Amino acid sequence: MSSESPLIEVLRGVVGGFIDIVAAEARRNPDFAAQLETQLEALLRPLRDTGAARPKAAAKRPAIDIPDVHAELAARGDEDFRAWLCAQPADVLKAIIRRQDLDPSRRSSKWKDEKKLANFIADGLRSRLSRGSAFIGRTHDQD
Repeated sequence: MSSESPLIEVLRGVVGGFIDIVAAEARRNPDFAAQLETQLEALLRPLRDTGAARPKAAAKRPAIDIPDVHAELAARGDEDFRAWLCAQPADVLKAIIRRQDLDPSRRSSKWKDEKKLANFIADGLRSRLSRGSAFIGRTHDQD
């Protein structure tokens, strides 16, 4: 079985007995085997070219050095932090958004403007830092 073409093995699973007859003839007649191989390649080429025969591989993103935005925000303050973010390239800002999971709906994935991305990040981090602040400093009611 291992001496046969992989295409013959695929077709054997699909069509069964008919392929046994064709495979036997291909073993006896090299010209027939060559013609069969050519025809099968022509039939399967469109599937290979479009990728329909196999699932698409996930696109790999190049490794990007992502800075620690929480440390930068604490060190710089809000205005300087926003200015620092605006100076970063768009691919770094998008990587920060993905790493911090700031955009689960992925609405910012097509944005290209660094200022818009930077403001989105700064606003998202501010929002996260202020969550729960309504309860800080409150005292419990005493009966």
